Amino acid sequence: MRTSFEGLRCGVCECELREDYFSLSKRSQTVTATPSGNVVMVSEDELVTDFCGIECSDYAEVAITSTLTTPYPSGDGKTVPCSLCLRPVDRRQPHVSVCMAKLEDASKPWLVTANVRDERELAVYCVNCAQPHRARHAEPQRDDSTSVAFARI
Repeated sequence: MRTSFEGLRCGVCECELREDYFSLSKRSQTVTATPSGNVVMVSEDELVTDFCGIECSDYAEVAITSTLTTPYPSGDGKTVPCSLCLRPVDRRQPHVSVCMAKLEDASKPWLVTANVRDERELAVYCVNCAQPHRARHAEPQRDDSTSVAFARI
């Protein structure tokens, strides 16, 4: 039976993935407030790389967040500072986000899939730092032209 992690290797240590693994993704998204809470509408999602376990995902997360001005976006939910330049990002408008997800394979003989067990948003970018709907091509840059770590992993 095929699995969601079949043939995939860790982006840090290059070992084969197991049933529980982590994934780093860049996405174009819009956040909409509803009476039952915020709904994230993802219009484009690109897998950057996978990690075999918590040690490798933590290593990559530290490498990524250390390059950011403000990692782990927080705020009123509608507007947060850009993780690079600190300009306000209206989350109700399309924007680029970087997330780390903990996945568990849930494949069946007729379906290759994984369940998301946990997810953390590591960064949010304004349209000047990364263009939404171009997440595949968005490589956020610092003002001094230093590349963000996730683009190099």
